[in-house]
Amino acid sequence: MHERGVRVTPQRAHIWRVLVETGDHFTAEGIRERVGGFLPGLELSTVYRSLEALRAAGLVSESRLPGEPKVFEARPASHPHLVCDGCDRILHPDPEVGRRMMEALDADAGGFVVRELHVMARGICAECAGGGEGAAGSSMA
Repeated sequence: MHERGVRVTPQRAHIWRVLVETGDHFTAEGIRERVGGFLPGLELSTVYRSLEALRAAGLVSESRLPGEPKVFEARPASHPHLVCDGCDRILHPDPEVGRRMMEALDADAGGFVVRELHVMARGICAECAGGGEGAAGSSMA
């Protein structure tokens, strides 16, 4: 956080730790629940301000899937989300897929500069389809 110019507070440090260590997607409320054991009395407004500071520094990304609340994760680069209709897990394809999508947009955007890309695909993961652990080229985040 220091390297990105973010003032380190106990709240930000705990929020960042939860996001990095789990590699998962959390709502602000979910983060407050996780961090609350370490910081009793943590206000939701503090969580949102901390997340905004981390997002502005490029450390956290924010996504909103249709019909769902915002989720936050420690993945600063634009990347697609694969949402399983069976178990509601959010998976990520290989990072190369997101890079290729950005390159394709840049090549055909007619001068429009793409800074961020949100792509969401719905389907069934390999586990729910009965194919075993994880789909080829995917990993749970």
